[in-house]
Parts: sequence; C-alpha cells; structure tokens
Amino acid sequence: MGTRRHARRLLGPWIALTLALTTLPAAGLVDAPVVHAATVIRPRIPGIAPLSREVYGYLPYWRLDVGTVDRINYDLVSTIAIFGLGIKADGNLDTAWVGYREYIGDDAAAVTNAAHDRGVRVVPTFQLFDSGALPKLTAFLGSAAAQSRFIAQALALMADRQADGANLDFEPMPEAQTAAYLAFVSHFRAAMKARFPGSTLVNATSAGAGSALIAGLVPLVDRQLIMTYNYRWSGSTVTGAIAPLDHAARNVKLHIARILQWAPAGTVLLGVPYYGYDWPVTSAVPNATVQSNKTTFGAVTSVTYASARDFLAAHPSARRYDALEGSGFYTYWDLVKLTLRQVYFEEERSLNDKYDYAIVTGLAGVGIWTLDNDRGYTELWDLLRTKFYAPVRRASVGAAVKRVTRTAGSVYATISYSARNTGTVPLRGLWRWVVRDARGRAVARGTRVAETIYPGRVVIHGVKIRLGLAIRLRAGSYTVRVDFGSTAARWVSPSVAFRQRY
Repeated sequence: MGTRRHARRLLGPWIALTLALTTLPAAGLVDAPVVHAATVIRPRIPGIAPLSREVYGYLPYWRLDVGTVDRINYDLVSTIAIFGLGIKADGNLDTAWVGYREYIGDDAAAVTNAAHDRGVRVVPTFQLFDSGALPKLTAFLGSAAAQSRFIAQALALMADRQADGANLDFEPMPEAQTAAYLAFVSHFRAAMKARFPGSTLVNATSAGAGSALIAGLVPLVDRQLIMTYNYRWSGSTVTGAIAPLDHAARNVKLHIARILQWAPAGTVLLGVPYYGYDWPVTSAVPNATVQSNKTTFGAVTSVTYASARDFLAAHPSARRYDALEGSGFYTYWDLVKLTLRQVYFEEERSLNDKYDYAIVTGLAGVGIWTLDNDRGYTELWDLLRTKFYAPVRRASVGAAVKRVTRTAGSVYATISYSARNTGTVPLRGLWRWVVRDARGRAVARGTRVAETIYPGRVVIHGVKIRLGLAIRLRAGSYTVRVDFGSTAARWVSPSVAFRQRY
C-alpha cells in the first residue's frame, strides 16, 4: 500500500531510520526542555476568509527556510501541519531531531505568525515511524507511562508554540495494535481538548487501513487525512500515476469508497501529492517497464512538482498527459546511464479532477503533501483558488422542441435540453421542465433525477412529454422552459415557443 512513509524515503532524510537509531534518554523524564524561538508567536485570529472546503497542507522541516513565510498563500490553506516531531519508544519527544529543531525555530515561528494573522491554523505533526517487528510502536503503545510522558511534553510544546491542535502520524498501524492506538488517541484528545478547547486533532490514515481503525477514529479525531498517494513508488516495476483517480487496480476512488463505509464523508480529507517519481525504463511508452538493474541504469529518484516543471520549461515538447489514470508524465534520455527515464508527477489537471471528486463526494476537504513542492509556480495555488476560495458556480441551460405528435388521442412534445457548466466547480441538481399554454397555464411539468455536471462539460438529454388529451387541448402557441439546479442556485433556459396544432 502506498503510504507517506514510502514517499519520504526519497523526499527527505531517512526519517524512520534516523528515529529508529536514536538513543533513548534515561527513563522517568517527563518534560522535555522547550527551546524558545526568538520570535514571539501571536495567537490565531479566527474567522478570516473561510474556504468552501478545508485545505490542509503539510509543511515539512526540509521546506522551512527564511523565505518560506513569503511563499505560502495563506488565503488558500485552512491548516498548516508542520512536519514532523519524532516520538521515542519511551514517550520522550526527540529534541535532537531536525524536525523538532525546525519547529521551535524562527522560520516556523514566522510562518505561524503570518498564518495566525490570517486565521489559518498551525499544528505540529507528531510522528512515530517504525519497521520490522515494530519495537518502538509496541513499546510506546504498551506503556501508559510512555504515553503520559509524551502527552505532557506535547501539550507543553503546543502551549509554547500557540498550536491550534495536532496531527498524529503513526506508521504502520497493524491490526494487532489498533485497539491500543485508539486508547492512546482517546487519552491524547481528552488531554488536548481540556487544555486547548478550540483545538483540532487530525490523524494521518493509510488508504489501506483496517475497518476497526477507521471506524474507531471517527469519534476521537476531527478529521482523518487519507494518504491516497504513493500507489507507485521507488520499488515499482512499472511506471504510472502515483495517485491514479481511476482505471488502475488500486486507485483513489476505490479506497475513498472503502473509507466511507466506516467514516462519514464530512470527516475525511483527501490526501493529494505535489510530487512524483523518476524511473529508469526500457521504453518510452506510458506505463513503461522499469529497469531492474539499478546499479547499471541508475536509481529511482523523487521529483517535486517544481522540479518537473523546471525540466519541462527547458523541454516543453516532452510534456504528456496520461488521461486514463490522470497524471502528467514525460520521458527523456539519460546521457550518463545511457537509458530512457520516465517521470510521472501530479499536476494541475490531475489535481483538478481530484478536487472535483472531493467536492462531489462531500468530503471535508483535501490534504496536501507537501506545501512548497511547487516553489516558483502559481498553477497549483490558482487551482486551489478556483475550487475552494472563489469558486464560480454558473451554467447555461437550453431547450428545443423536436416534434409534436398525437398518439391514441394524446398529444406529446419531444424536447431536448442541455446544460453547460461554465463555472469552476461541479454542479449537482435536478432537472425540471414546464409546458404552458398561450394563457400561461401549466399543462405539463416534470423532473429528472439529480445529476452532476463537471466544469467545462455539456450534458444533453431528451424527453417525451405528454401534454394531455387532444380533445381537451387548444390548438395554438405553447412554450416550454427547462431549469437545472438546487435550492441554493438554479439556471433557467429561455422559454421556447412551439405550435400545437391538434
């Protein structure tokens, strides 16, 4: 299963390995020292420019520098989760880890103040990554003292950093540890809410998580961010979309449908990637076979959206789009290893479809891994704006009468009607039509089941409407009008006149 734990193997220092090799401090330590940044952190100003959906963005420590504060568009995110602060097996926060040092540093403080001034939440991501027999995870979840130690240190740090909640990222989470983990989350939530009543708790949940974990988290966290990415990774034998929306054995729609069996849509954030992979391959076709000999042909590397765009700026003719799985890709020749290489990366077209899917499915919003992976480019910010900050809901509706017939004494009008979504977000609504006589009296009306129309799409339907018995209808001029929409907004066609001669 593609989880962020695999994605980070290439996106930054080896987090899980570094944490696993960290020497544990002496037992009994409860409060880790909090090193204050020189910048005083201001509290969040709530209620500024709300988004139509939540946009939850991870900001990893390797993306923090003096310029980060000016590269984030704070109008277009609702929460920034600074990644990541390691948890040791005995519950102590790993204060020597670079993620901790960056979180308490001036760069993170500057981002936090800028975010808080615009009403954006900023939270720490507490992570416990393990592997093999999972010794750290097992020790931590098996020890009430370790959990109490962590909770005390986490809350002290959150108070010092004016945190607006927390993100929990424990990977992997086997079924055998699910009950213990849920008990820990319950204790952490209770302590956090008691100290910070307005705080929010989000859990990073694998797309392949078990039903007990998904359902069990529903009453314990405000949101579950589903890591629907890394379906293909450094170990893949065939290239392809790292987050295929559809048309793949494992895809986003399948996993979200599965998640929604146990979690309400309004509690789910759809994880989306701002990255991709670069594989050595045997051919230039889409979904190419990956070279098996990495020593000869080179390793698989990660690419950010920005690095992919940088390459394509110099080689614009190389850009392709895999419309089946939904992903940008390109192929190029490696002059050093003398092999073709193929890059699949998430870009604005594939993200557009995922955002539309989140809207139509009624999800709480989206979660980005990671902010600033698009450094230097505005397209992904622009897309967030059109979908969640300033969405345009607009359609044009038309109708036409094809023919009027008489059958077995009744008069029928066959009409066609259509709608084009000229806005920026999907529209869902009912079709309704009404036929009126020359005096404006309704002689027939009807509805069609609810339908979703995606931006830029046109839908066309036809219907045969019974106007009534010929002996009771007056011959003459009639009109038909069609409208589409919901109680919130409706779009109406012009009235179309037609002759009823029977």
